[in-house]
Amino acid sequence: MEKLCQYGNSMLLLPAFSYVGNVAVCMRVFHTIKDFGSPMQPIYFSPEYLKNLDSFWHTQGWKAVRLTTGMMLTSMALELCDNVHLYGFWPFNLHPHTFEELTNHYYDDKRTKGGFHAMPEEFKLLLKLHSQGVLKLHLGNCKPN
Repeated sequence: MEKLCQYGNSMLLLPAFSYVGNVAVCMRVFHTIKDFGSPMQPIYFSPEYLKNLDSFWHTQGWKAVRLTTGMMLTSMALELCDNVHLYGFWPFNLHPHTFEELTNHYYDDKRTKGGFHAMPEEFKLLLKLHSQGVLKLHLGNCKPN
């Protein structure tokens, strides 16, 4: 079994305050990290930061009920990094080249239903940022080294 501490002094961003249902799960993760004595440091988005982030993106044309985790992390990267490259942001149910069915998460086969997230609008916004040179959006398959 792999050890939690194998990642050294890394940080783990827990979405405890992004959705009410996340608090209990994030607290279990926090206690597990402590129980195993891992040097991994749990960190959280401030609820005020999330509120401001949501307000900002709404001024940019965002129409979703809630920001996706990907958009939250993209926002954080844009604030902290000089160069931001995004991979895997594809909001549609079919692969653009193979036309195989896709899901919105790497860890399950659930598809989002309309209303909660606005995935095509998110993608449109990311394309706009890409065309303005704010970030680099990579749409193709990753090539092996």
